[in-house]
Amino acid sequence: MALRDIALLWQLARRIERVFESAENATRGLEKVRDELRDMEKRIAKLEGNEELLIEKARASSAVAASTAVTHHLVDMSRRIGALEERSSGQHRLK
Repeated sequence: MALRDIALLWQLARRIERVFESAENATRGLEKVRDELRDMEKRIAKLEGNEELLIEKARASSAVAASTAVTHHLVDMSRRIGALEERSSGQHRLK
């Protein structure tokens, strides 16, 4: 009977050892997941920073484009007004 009890205790000890091994493996797995999540968090923060930079560059580009368009139209209007003034002064001279 003592051998049977020892065998049962041995089996119980092996099961407990497997539980501890499983817990250790689970802990290692969770640590890896934690590390990967931290890496992802860093990458997301970097991407968000890049997004802000891109937004600022887009704003600056649109401001330059708008300024260029307005300048082009002002120059065109100035030429037209100048041409109209020349025509009107030329007509006044003829009269």
